[in-house]
Amino acid sequence: MRSFKTHASLLLSAFLLFACSAGPRKNEAIALAEPHIKENKALTELIEPRGAAGKTSWAEYKSGIQALDKDPLAAIYYFDLALNEIYSEQQSDSLKSPEDSAYFSAMPVQIIFAMESLYPRLADLSEAEYVHSMLNDYENFDLFEETPLDSVEKETIENYLDSMDLSQFSLPIEINDRVMQEIHFLTVNARNFTGTSLSRKTVLDSMIYSKLKARNMPPDLIYLAFIESGFKLSAYSKAKAAGVWQFIPSTGKRYGLPSDFWVDMRRNPEAATDAALDYLSELYNEFNDWYLAMAAYNCGEGRIRRLVKESLAADPAKKVSYWDLRLPRETMHYVPRIIAATIIGHNPAHYSFEVEKLYRIPFDTVTVKDCVPLDKVGDAVGASINTVRELNPELVRWCTPPNLKSYTLRVPQGSREKFLAAYAKMDKTQLVRWQQYKVQKGDNLGYISKQFGVKVSDIQAANNLNNSKLRVGQVLIIPMPAGATMLKSEPAKDVDKTNKSQTSNGTRTYVVRKGDNLGSISRRFGISSQNIIDWNSLQGNKVQVGQKLYLQAPTTAPVKKDAPTATQGTYEIKSGDNLWDIAQTHNVTVQQLLEWNPGLDKKIFPGMKIKVGEN
Repeated sequence: MRSFKTHASLLLSAFLLFACSAGPRKNEAIALAEPHIKENKALTELIEPRGAAGKTSWAEYKSGIQALDKDPLAAIYYFDLALNEIYSEQQSDSLKSPEDSAYFSAMPVQIIFAMESLYPRLADLSEAEYVHSMLNDYENFDLFEETPLDSVEKETIENYLDSMDLSQFSLPIEINDRVMQEIHFLTVNARNFTGTSLSRKTVLDSMIYSKLKARNMPPDLIYLAFIESGFKLSAYSKAKAAGVWQFIPSTGKRYGLPSDFWVDMRRNPEAATDAALDYLSELYNEFNDWYLAMAAYNCGEGRIRRLVKESLAADPAKKVSYWDLRLPRETMHYVPRIIAATIIGHNPAHYSFEVEKLYRIPFDTVTVKDCVPLDKVGDAVGASINTVRELNPELVRWCTPPNLKSYTLRVPQGSREKFLAAYAKMDKTQLVRWQQYKVQKGDNLGYISKQFGVKVSDIQAANNLNNSKLRVGQVLIIPMPAGATMLKSEPAKDVDKTNKSQTSNGTRTYVVRKGDNLGSISRRFGISSQNIIDWNSLQGNKVQVGQKLYLQAPTTAPVKKDAPTATQGTYEIKSGDNLWDIAQTHNVTVQQLLEWNPGLDKKIFPGMKIKVGEN
């Protein structure tokens, strides 16, 4: 199976062959193209080349650049659209000027260069997965040409609709020319989308129908999701709407669907359905009309509220109808299209659609309290990482969110106990860890990456950094891979050359600087405050500028008078303790603590007594 990179290279070859057939202007075009390619290779600036004005391909390319860092698959989607647009534009433009010729020679190369920048992050995508993401995850109605409904086709549709029993529908069904046009569109122009969406609907319909029934809402509201996303869990629009119900970030946050670097709850089908039904209920309660509620879902309740108010001001006695409102083009299609999808969905055989029954992977849920890589989850339950991702579509990175105290994870049905057993045996200190680091004067990404032993690109990805610029005081999240040591205590460049990181016997130390406190030092070096207190025999949590602190147990480590030893056999948990610190204090491993204390699994509390040695 060809790789993603091979696919892109083939595209480039095809476009270069097309560009090279441009005739006698070819050399002139390439000469004009070269400066743009060279000056824009860093992808840090969008420099509009000659000949780009008004071209759709340039607009799609700009969208791809904007999505480059935040959503690589969305970026690939836009770059692919740009390449397709270039082909169409070349056919119609006939290279009328040297500027056009230069543009059509330069842009395929530039787009592939942008794709190249994504290879490290998408290198493991097979061609099939790439094509699936392109055709299924990002399909939208803008890609389909809408042809007019001729009189014969209209009569055929109308005759069938006249014979229908409208009592089968839970939404009001109004038949008019706009609805018939949308039936034509979904069964002819967007036929493949309609067929695949009807099949995908079978994966989620039982869940959605049950939630609609519990709220006493019309079951046919499910067809709003049909039009929004075609029931694609990872659908993503140009407006940055995501998930089955296509929430934009602000509305998603408003209805309890947060989206950040780690997780996008808009892609969680259960949570998103609850949020969508909350939103639709509020809209219906305000407008008392399902058509107006659906229109507001699409273009915003503010616009519908204003238009209804204006209509009532003109004629207070008239009932405001969706069909009377002057709405944005998309919303003018939106409600008739939902009605059309509802009619087709109730009668797919009449429109020659064969609906394939699809199934969602059955699952159990488990709660984890650590940042667990998804490949380790797969290993624990004997499933592929793709299966784990499919079960948890809201997880947009390679691990469970490190910024949450706990996370409910889905695992294949029947594997819950197997996972919990494996999870209990995991050495939590060897899982991916995340450490915060506050940028100091003289720091740069190269220096920080060496301090932590991670790649610059990993730090950039973890912090959504588009470039290498940092500012003093900026807080970075540092991904600490399994087995990595915490930050060396070596100071930042040009800060304090006398602040040595080790004593002569190799023990790490740190000299307190102005502005430091025990909390900031412990956070910077990933060490608990209590350990620093113990290792340095501190009285309370006060530290002084110039004071040298041990950052690990020295060879002659001061020990608190009441500190237990491993020979005592048991230890009483104190406030602020964690298993890592307890293990270090007693010269044992976390794995040993877990083995000696079945069921411990980090669930510790003050006053609890645990074994810290073998009997």
